Amino acid sequence: MKQKLLYVLMPLLVGAISMNAQDKVWDFGNDTVNWPENSTALTTPTTVDGLTQVPEGGSGFGVVEGNSATWFAGTENEYTSVNRWKAGGNSGVDPSDGVTFMPTRRYLTFPVDGPVAVKIWFRQGGSSTPRDLWVTDGTSEVTHYVGLGDTDPQYLEANYLGEAGNLFVFFAGNAYNLYKLEISSTLLGTNEFVEGVSTNVKAIGDTVYVSNVKSNSEINIFGLTGALIKTVNTNSDTSFNLNAGFYIATVKTSEGQKSVKLVVQ
Repeated sequence: MKQKLLYVLMPLLVGAISMNAQDKVWDFGNDTVNWPENSTALTTPTTVDGLTQVPEGGSGFGVVEGNSATWFAGTENEYTSVNRWKAGGNSGVDPSDGVTFMPTRRYLTFPVDGPVAVKIWFRQGGSSTPRDLWVTDGTSEVTHYVGLGDTDPQYLEANYLGEAGNLFVFFAGNAYNLYKLEISSTLLGTNEFVEGVSTNVKAIGDTVYVSNVKSNSEINIFGLTGALIKTVNTNSDTSFNLNAGFYIATVKTSEGQKSVKLVVQ
């Protein structure tokens, strides 16, 4: 089954950002202590490990059941689940109107101390569209994913750059299944860098640029199923084209190794 990566990088604020350390993972797919299999839908707001689930009107909301899936197979970012958390329906609002950003039912909410990166591993609850997954602060968008009519594993990440408050994860149109939700005080950057590895790889349009090459560099391009798409060995700056899609590039030099996520358009 194909997999897709939606990599959302929101611009960093100009100047320094003071952040409180805040790192949390809710692993619905594998944490059977906090998220054991449960076939009974929630009927009242329930908080588990700091994550509040607000039901109302959803026959399957909060159900945790067996459903294996794999993201980024064969890479250092691989994630495999055995269970899923079900929304069971929509959240009663659609923020695409540009006005309504506070859900009224079937949503998740959690407090943050300030700026955080938000990461979600998920799948659509069915093939019908439209259906969107949203992350908001109640008054404005943090990020959202537009349903594409398939149930393939998906990944979404974005920076929240606001003040302390609550964030909301919810669903417009129809349901989604969640596998893991993570927040991190380490914000996403516009460039990925590993100290000591000078070679950089980035995509602009349909072209991948390899720059700042100071020693022999091996670049391997993987699809999100883990399949090797292309290998480039170079001693100097170079570029090449790829078909539109989402990739992970590994860069190996005598200085070390790093991985870079690429969005080719």
